[in-house]
Amino acid sequence: MTDLVSVVIPARNASATIRRALDAVLAQTYRPLQVLVVDDASDDDTGHIVEGYGAAEIELIALTKHRGAGAARNEGIARARGEYVAFLDADDEWLPEKTARQMAVLAGSPQMSFIACAASLVSPRPGAPARVNAGRTVITGPKAWKALLAYPFIATPCVIARRSALNEAGPFDTELAVAEDQDLWIRLAIRGELGWLDEVLVRVHETPGSLTARTSPTSGEAILAMICRHLDRAGSDLSREERRRILASRYASLGREAYYRGSRSAGARMLFTAATYGHAPVDNLLYLLTAAPPVRWLKRHLRPNTGIT
Repeated sequence: MTDLVSVVIPARNASATIRRALDAVLAQTYRPLQVLVVDDASDDDTGHIVEGYGAAEIELIALTKHRGAGAARNEGIARARGEYVAFLDADDEWLPEKTARQMAVLAGSPQMSFIACAASLVSPRPGAPARVNAGRTVITGPKAWKALLAYPFIATPCVIARRSALNEAGPFDTELAVAEDQDLWIRLAIRGELGWLDEVLVRVHETPGSLTARTSPTSGEAILAMICRHLDRAGSDLSREERRRILASRYASLGREAYYRGSRSAGARMLFTAATYGHAPVDNLLYLLTAAPPVRWLKRHLRPNTGIT
């Protein structure tokens, strides 16, 4: 008998995209599915659109107060009847074989707590990468949690988890303003193996105001604080050298992101810290020079005439 998979979709003012997400779920070749749309106190017609589907698989959970994506996902997990829980965001979509391909691996691998896959990025930004988390090495198996401490490589709409593992790991941390998904994937990876399909089975849409697009000047500091809490809990399971490499990697990637998005003083501090940990000091210095606003402006204006990239 095929296992029930509960799909959890948090939705906040998603009237422009929720149909795309639901149509993608209903097009899945895998059955049975329970689709839980958690309307996070939307101000638009999100709830009415979901109710209008009339599909037996779809259930609307209407929150009366805006609580955030993590809390909305927790509400969906609490109502899930399936032995497996799949996550999708209201502005993203799955390819038709996504659930079937992942469940063929996860259901037959009791050592796995969850499985993920690759995702393409649909973005209006010129020069945006073709894949989500492009260029990051995927580590699977029982030690994947160490790699996830160093850098993220899992997109939330790519995950299917055992509900039993979610119960053991605990819910999304609603105290985290950012990276609550990264935090949960680390906790799941500590409790079981991470499975991975190196296939693009998800399309992540980067739209204005989406969770993918939103950042803040304090995001990097919040993520570092979360990682440091995990390092403290790990105790002797991590060597001193492993801790150094993890922090170096995080400082470098978060520093580049902050610097690129305009938080240049915070970004520079993180990049210098990464260098003190021994993380590519020359490369980090070159990044500071080439990503500086005057150089970026010069590149944009000279590119059509000179071919500079």
